[in-house]
Amino acid sequence: MQFKGQNLTISNCITVSRLILLPFIVYFLVVDHRLTAFIIMLIALISDSFDGFIARKLKQESELGKFLDPLCDKISLAVILLTLIVVERMPLWSGIIIVRDFLILLGSYFLLRHRSLVFASNLWGKITGFIFGAIILAFTLKLRTLGMFFLYLSIPAVIGTFIIYTHRYIKIMKGV
Repeated sequence: MQFKGQNLTISNCITVSRLILLPFIVYFLVVDHRLTAFIIMLIALISDSFDGFIARKLKQESELGKFLDPLCDKISLAVILLTLIVVERMPLWSGIIIVRDFLILLGSYFLLRHRSLVFASNLWGKITGFIFGAIILAFTLKLRTLGMFFLYLSIPAVIGTFIIYTHRYIKIMKGV
């Protein structure tokens, strides 16, 4: 897996900065400073939109960026969800979100490794990501009823996007 000739761009630095914010989010969740954790999460979410905009505006779109962005998203989601589960703000079964993302990440790794291809996110993936963000933000602010609403809403989204990504993966690996 190589990204030849692709230096770390401004947009890729913004992407990686989300991982730098992660320990602060975890700390403030653990010590129950929910509003501070929420504000840092909002900064990370805004930077997630901003990095793609910068990449397009500066014509710095790259395979490395297409790989880093979802990787940082999935790592952040997994760490924050696990933290919320551990501090008992979210039900244990919500960890299925992490399993789905891990399997998608694993499939993406194999596609990159064997086909030198990086999947672009589709509309359903973006909608599901929005739902995941809403779940995290609601539970962070202890809005349990709203969080549970989005958590239940995520069930068909998780299943549907997993089926879509699995179908795309199989189709590409078969060479169709």
